[in-house]
Amino acid sequence: MRRQLTKRACDECISRKVKCSGSLPCDTCRKTFKEADCTYLKPPRRRGPKARRYTNRGRSASDGSIDHAHTEEAAQSVDNRPVNHADVHSDAHGDSLSASDWRNETCIPRAILVHIVRLYQTFSYSVWPVVHADAIVQQLENGTYDEQTLCLVLALCAATMAQLQLAPMAGGDVQTVDSGLLKLECMRLRERSDYRENLDVRGVLVSFFLHVYHAKINQRKSAMLFIQEAIAGGRLLGLDTSERNYVVTDDVVANEEIVFLLLWVSERGYAMHLGVRPSYSDPVQLLDAAHLAMNTHARGLLELFNLFVTFDKIQARRCSSGSLAQALSAASLAETEEALSLLAFNPDDQASTRLADFYITREWMRTIVWQEALSRRLLSSTSTTEVMTFRFPVVVGRDLLMSLQGLNETDLLPLGRDQLLKCFEVANSLADTVIYTPPSSISNALQVGPQDFLHALYQKILPFLEHDPMLKSILRAKTAEALVMAPARLSFGLVARIDVEESISEQADRIH
Repeated sequence: MRRQLTKRACDECISRKVKCSGSLPCDTCRKTFKEADCTYLKPPRRRGPKARRYTNRGRSASDGSIDHAHTEEAAQSVDNRPVNHADVHSDAHGDSLSASDWRNETCIPRAILVHIVRLYQTFSYSVWPVVHADAIVQQLENGTYDEQTLCLVLALCAATMAQLQLAPMAGGDVQTVDSGLLKLECMRLRERSDYRENLDVRGVLVSFFLHVYHAKINQRKSAMLFIQEAIAGGRLLGLDTSERNYVVTDDVVANEEIVFLLLWVSERGYAMHLGVRPSYSDPVQLLDAAHLAMNTHARGLLELFNLFVTFDKIQARRCSSGSLAQALSAASLAETEEALSLLAFNPDDQASTRLADFYITREWMRTIVWQEALSRRLLSSTSTTEVMTFRFPVVVGRDLLMSLQGLNETDLLPLGRDQLLKCFEVANSLADTVIYTPPSSISNALQVGPQDFLHALYQKILPFLEHDPMLKSILRAKTAEALVMAPARLSFGLVARIDVEESISEQADRIH
C-alpha cells in the first residue's frame, strides 16, 4: 500500500530538498551521520532573519561638521542599554516615570547641555526668543527638571548645535555628543513621556525645535511634519486665541504671547520653500498688538509677520490651479512688490540677526514676485514698472547688499539654512540675469555693474555655502561665467593712457 504523502516537511528535509516521510523522527533525520533534531511536529517559526540586524547608514552630508556615523553608533548604544523592569511595568500601565528616573535616563552629560544652552542665549535667542535660558540652566544645575523640560532642553540643544554648526563634544564614557545624538535622545524620551496626551507649551516648542533641526540637515519632509505638528499643538492649546487651554506649570517658556506667531512665520516660510500650502489658513489674531510692539523680540516677529501677510495676497493664488491661478495679473504683482519694498525695519533696539532676517526675507519675496511675472511672460524690456523688466534682479541684489552691509558671519550664522536658501535664490536669479541679458553700454570703464553685485553677494554668503556643496558649486560656476562674460573693466584706450602716465612719472623721478 502506497504511503500517504505528508502535507508538511521538517527543516532538515527542506534544506536537503528531499521528501519527508512524516514520521517522528523522519527517515532522513534518522539516517543522518549526526542525528538531527527533527522539527516535523514542532510549530513553524517566524519567517525571516532570527536576529536583529543593525545597519549603519549615514544621513545627509549637509549637516555641517556633525559626525553621523558616530551618532548612529551612539544611538545603538543608547537603545541597547539594559532595561529597568520597573520602568517597563510603569509604562505598561500608562504611568509616567518619576523625576529621579528621568534625570538618570539620558546619557548626555548635564555640563554639555548647560554649555549649549548658554550658546543659545548668546547667539540664537534673538531668532527664537521663546526659552528662558537662565531658568533652564538653574534647573539643570539643581536637578529639578521634569521629563517635559528635559525633552525641551534636548530639542533646543539639537537645534542650536546644528544651526551654529558646532563641532561634536566629548561626553562621558568616551562618547561624542553631537546634534544627531541629542535629537535621538529627545525623540526616545519624548515617546516614553506620552507627550500627546500631556501636551503643553513645552511640547509644542519641542516640535518646533525638531523642525529647525531637520530643516538644517535638509530632511524637508520631516521638517514640514514637525512644524505642522507644532501648529496643531498650538491650536489645541489655544495659543492662536485669547482663550488658553492649559495651565502654566513651569517658567522655562519666555515670551509666551509670541510663540504661535513664531510658529506661523516659520511654517509660512518653509511651505513657500517646498511649494505647498501651509496648514494654518485662518487669519492670525494679534492679541494686544500695542503691547507686543513694546516687546523688542515681539516687534521683530511682527515685522516678519507683516511681510508674510503682504505676500499672502498673491501666495494663495500661486498655489492654486485653474481659474484662480490665472487671476494673477501684472498689476497685482506690481502692487505686491511695491508694498513689500515700502516695508522697512526699525533698527532701534533690534539685534543685527533679526535685522538680517527681515531684509533677506523681503528681498527673497521680491525675487519670487519677479519670477512669477517671468513664468507668466509678463516681462518687457520697455516696461515702465521696474519689477516687470528683465533687469529687476540687479535692483534686488543691490538692495540686499546694502541691507547686509556691516553684518558679519556671526550675525548671519544663527539664521540657518532657510535664510541661506533665500540668499541663494536672490543670487541665482541675479546670476541668470547677468548671463542671459546682454550688457548695457557702460560709459565709465570703472563703473560698478551687475556682475560686481553678484560677486559681492557670492562672497557674502560663501561661509555658509561651504556646508552645502551643491549650492556652492551651482553659484560658483554661474558667478565665474558671469564675470568672464562681463565687459572688461579696463578698455584699450584706458590702458594706453595709464602707460603714458606711468612713463611721465618715471621721467619726472629721474629728473628729480
